[in-house]
Amino acid sequence: MNLNPKLCNLIATAIRAIAVLMLAVMLQACSTGGVNMGGLFSDDKTAAGTDTQQSQQSALPPASAGPVKVALLLPLSAQGQTAVIGKALKNAAEAALLDSGSQNIQLITKDTLGNADGARTAANAALNDGASLILGPLLSSEVQAIAPIARQRGVPVIAFSSVASVAGNGVYLMSFLPSEEVANLVRYASQQGIRNLAAMVPQNAYGSAAEQALNEAAGRHGVQVVAMDRYPRNAGGATSVAQAVAGKVSNPTNNIQGLFLPEGGEMLAAAANGLANSGLSAGRVRMLGTGLWDERSTSSIALINGGWYAGVSPGLVERFDSRYRQAYGNSPPRIASLAYDAVSLAVIAGRNAPGGRIATTAITNPEGFRGVNGLFRFRQSGLIERGLSILEVTPTGPREVSPAPQRF
Repeated sequence: MNLNPKLCNLIATAIRAIAVLMLAVMLQACSTGGVNMGGLFSDDKTAAGTDTQQSQQSALPPASAGPVKVALLLPLSAQGQTAVIGKALKNAAEAALLDSGSQNIQLITKDTLGNADGARTAANAALNDGASLILGPLLSSEVQAIAPIARQRGVPVIAFSSVASVAGNGVYLMSFLPSEEVANLVRYASQQGIRNLAAMVPQNAYGSAAEQALNEAAGRHGVQVVAMDRYPRNAGGATSVAQAVAGKVSNPTNNIQGLFLPEGGEMLAAAANGLANSGLSAGRVRMLGTGLWDERSTSSIALINGGWYAGVSPGLVERFDSRYRQAYGNSPPRIASLAYDAVSLAVIAGRNAPGGRIATTAITNPEGFRGVNGLFRFRQSGLIERGLSILEVTPTGPREVSPAPQRF
């Protein structure tokens, strides 16, 4: 069929106009958040927490047309093991950025020296370089030092400290908190019919946090803490109270079904041996622990075998460790995975960061995120909420007895 040339020109012009209009609509949808790349899980509940801190938009760094600048503050030249951990965190952060393939994030790494003054200097330097998000520092004293500086500039902080008291007012903790581990554990234990617990906790900051978490979780899930014994965390401290604890657990009138022991390493072995020597036999009560159990030596402690704790699925742990070993030639400390997830979150949040500014709402997305450690999200309080697996101690290593939830 032959068409009039003028009619053909009119049709072609109309088609081009429609195409331009459709492209404009698509770009408008992207610019207004029409495509949500951050939330991976739907949830009809709001995130927990009552902190009403809001991001200070007026104090944010000037808008930038380049990549989103993300500061990484780590104790790279600190003393001893702290520097080793800092280096591993740096490696994992850089690996996450490479794996993402993102060209929209620029990491600005600064050395905190492992102390408060160094952290303040590093934070100021990074903010002057235009950072709109800070990842790190590691130590609680460093986090306390930089928090007011970042807050004044309206820049959120995702730190790696496990001290819950430093969270809030723009500081979020990407860490393994005992409160989350205990909450997941007690929920599962209650579902398995465990209603009466005893606890044996060290007299230190970690023990106090674990004890508080136990009492709060027990109240939520209808579990009673029948006995609470505390011990000095030294060579003879655990064995000094073991006999009293074993007596309470063995007394049938107490009907104690679980014994909570938030300890790890050599101290866990000392406590377990003290309990065994005081007559507590394996299988008499379900032993319950925290992430401190997540090390190879735990499997060799007879009394702990069959015990439960909440943690990351062994499959996820091995996947990350294998990737890290392949890249760097050695096995990472568990905490290194936190930097990987923090950078991955920054990549997601940076995909819709007008002017290079990462908004607090992108960090506290109630739908949550899935990282190398599984499902997580930040509460408005700055504390993290994790979906953890329940693991059972066996002679050959941890075995997953209850998978992590797929949604909150």
